Parts: sequence; C-alpha cells; structure tokens
Amino acid sequence: MMRKILYIVMIIVAQFQLVSCERDFDIKIQSNKPMLIVEGYINNEMKEYNYVVLSRSQDYYSTTLENLPVYGAKVTVTEGTLQPDNSIAWDKDNAVILRERNIATINISSRTISNGIYFDERLITDTSNALLGKPGKYYLLRIEVDGNIYTAVTYLPVPVNLDRLSSENHFIDADKNEERAMITLHYKDPDSLGNAQLVYSRSDDNRNNFGWGGLRSGRFINATDDLINGQYLNVVVSADFAIKEKVDYYLVSVERSVYNFWNSFNKAKDNAGPFSTPVMLDNTITGDDVIGCFSGFSLSGKTIVVK
Repeated sequence: MMRKILYIVMIIVAQFQLVSCERDFDIKIQSNKPMLIVEGYINNEMKEYNYVVLSRSQDYYSTTLENLPVYGAKVTVTEGTLQPDNSIAWDKDNAVILRERNIATINISSRTISNGIYFDERLITDTSNALLGKPGKYYLLRIEVDGNIYTAVTYLPVPVNLDRLSSENHFIDADKNEERAMITLHYKDPDSLGNAQLVYSRSDDNRNNFGWGGLRSGRFINATDDLINGQYLNVVVSADFAIKEKVDYYLVSVERSVYNFWNSFNKAKDNAGPFSTPVMLDNTITGDDVIGCFSGFSLSGKTIVVK
C-alpha cells in the first residue's frame, strides 16, 4: 500500500512539472480511478501566464508517468468583488472563456507551449484586452468536463513591493571554471500578519520555457511572519548565476490556501523515498475525483545583471 501511495504522488508531481473551498486530499485512491488534475493561474502582470492546464492521472498499473491532456472542457474565469456582508458579487456577464487549441503551432512571447492548456484567445486576437488579474479582486474558476463541474475561488492580495535586487556571495565554480553569485531580494514585509510569498526567477537556462512550471521556483518564505512582521528583509535565494547573466525575479504574494497547496506539493515532490510517509496535498478545487490549485499570483518583479 505504501508503494502504491508513493507511486500516485509521483504521478501527480510529474504532471505538475509543466508548467474557495480548501480541503485536504488523501491520496490513498482507488487504483482504477484516474484523477482530474487542475493547474490554474491568474496574475496581475503577465497576461500570457494566466492559463489553466487540465490533465488526467494515469491508472496505478499504467506503465507510463506521462499525463493525459483533457480536451473539450468548458473553462471560464469570472471576476468578483467582496461585498460588505462578506459575500462575493460575481461579474458573470463578463466571464472570460478560456479555450484549448492544438497549440503546438502557437507561439506566445517567443515561447511555444504544449497541448492541454486553456487560455484567453485574446492573447492572439486582442492582446490589450486579454485576461489580467487585479489585486483586491476574487476570481472564480469553473470547469465543466465529461458531465462534471469543478470550481475554485482564489484571491489576489495587494502585491508586496520588491524594492531591488543585489548580487552577493560571489564564488568560483570549479566545474564551470567561472565566477558566480547569489541574488538577494530587498523588500519590506507588510505590517500585517499572515502574509505569504513565493519566489520565481527567469535566467539564461529557462528564458525560453513557458509557464510557471518552466521558471525556477525559489524557496517558499513568510508562511507565517509573526517574527518578521513589518520588518525590512534582505532574503538571499539559494540559486546562483554567472557574472553578466540577466536574471528576472518575481516576488509573488498569495493567499494562504495557495501557499499551503504549493508547500504541500513541494513536500510531496521531495518525499518519494522508500521509507517516506504518506503525503497530504492541500487541494483548492471542489468536485469529485479532482486534485489541484487555482493560484492567484500578485507579482512584483525586478531585473538584475549579475555583477
């Protein structure tokens, strides 16, 4: 049974490498019951990075770990505003339809993306009006496929401003025979508790990759900020870069449910050893036989040329 559980974790993790009701998802599932895997994003800066990936997990006894793209789903994203009574008013008349295409021939921002992605077609036909998230707004993801309906709600918090980047901790990489350095992020933590941020970066080795899964994800920070609340922070990220390399960093503010999902996902990814314990993934998608997350990302980005 333990081997079976870990195998299923590996399948789900492998499929997420591409690129609100919260509940724990127990991955002790039936071997003959594939799961719908949902990977959705809405952000406030990069229109082409607002998309939804739908796939099916393989049966436990399958001989491959490759995901099975889901075609023909009806996918919409609707913006909402919090009301004085704490309900959310959804602007259903302006719901954005995301469509899947045979996009092997479609190139967005010089990055070719794979099949199984649903996105706003206005990225191609009317870029200025394509879907873009707004901090302070809520977003409803609705998926209809094979007669089933799945939903998720995410919130875009006010982004934490990334003031600047600096290159420090220089060293000589003996294997590459070159000088390299690590990047420090400088920013002020908000004077409120419960802030959560993720870190993503783009550099020479992943600049032509598409999707959040194609970027380098830094360590997760500020899950709970009781000890650093309101302080000015200088956070050194573990990745290193060559001198004169151009690096883009994104400080991504998220609500707690999104942080919890990606934190549990990373634990699952790192927990596939032979003596590992079962892993719980913090699902944010409602519906039967589904796992995944609809992630609201509020970005603040900076670029540095390593010195």
